[in-house]
Amino acid sequence: MHFSITQLNQLSSIALKAATLAGQYIKQFDRSQLKTNFKVSGSSLSSQVVTEVDLHCQGIIIEQLQVSCEHYDIALLSEENCTEVLIDQHPRLRKSHFWCIDPLDGTLPFIEGTDGYAVSIALVDKSGTPILAAIYLPATSDAYHMKFDTHGKPHVYKNAAVFSPNSNVENKKLKQTRDLSFYCDRSFLTSKQYPALIQQLTALLPTIGLTALKVISGNGAVVNALLVLENAPACYIKIPKHQQGGGALWDFSATTCISQAVNAWASDIHGLPLQLNQHDSYYMNKKGVMFASDRQLGEILLTALA
Repeated sequence: MHFSITQLNQLSSIALKAATLAGQYIKQFDRSQLKTNFKVSGSSLSSQVVTEVDLHCQGIIIEQLQVSCEHYDIALLSEENCTEVLIDQHPRLRKSHFWCIDPLDGTLPFIEGTDGYAVSIALVDKSGTPILAAIYLPATSDAYHMKFDTHGKPHVYKNAAVFSPNSNVENKKLKQTRDLSFYCDRSFLTSKQYPALIQQLTALLPTIGLTALKVISGNGAVVNALLVLENAPACYIKIPKHQQGGGALWDFSATTCISQAVNAWASDIHGLPLQLNQHDSYYMNKKGVMFASDRQLGEILLTALA
């Protein structure tokens, strides 16, 4: 199905409302009353933990998106309902588009009382290309979404103002920083691959005119990718691994869409587009993930990591 510009803007508004309502629910929830459960999922604790907040937010979002699913025949994939049908029989593989939802990305930061969690929604086409995105950060009340101009070009908005982190105005701060911010998952800090990657990134610094590597961990995948955009020069890297995990479709669909719209970098570890509608797995562990604050940095990182 081909959406008109008007329809895309309507769908973007629906996604923003859904993400905001779920985020506002999270914001007011008393975490001292939180009950935590575990599910069969990826290999890391962050992919296995689930709370009643995750499930309630999923309900809020689905309720908001349901009319669009029926009207436009859009499939729906959410982290907390992905096991309801066999992966190779999911409707997202047959229909032209699907909503890709993470009701609460960064459940561990949420449980621990830190700020690295988000609500993430993307509209993805059958080929795995994200079309539009809406993200809400409950800790700061920041909302990101997209509007399409008369030519169909997407523009990202943060709190109703145009978000263009790679513009000349915002890039003035790059001249004042000497650090490369490297965002990573907390579990990666104890990985056998961690020392080698740190060594590679540190060796790269003189090439890009920087002097120090700053490692930041503890956030969910969505917040990590957004922080890359907000704190250039920066990157977020997930190295391929054999065991299931490495983040999932719902972790990267919305942030990939936003990154591409602001001319930042989002790819697998080989520089290829992220496969966001895989037939055999919801997880990205086979090819890894890399976000960079601009395309030039992304290309440099690919060369260094090859």
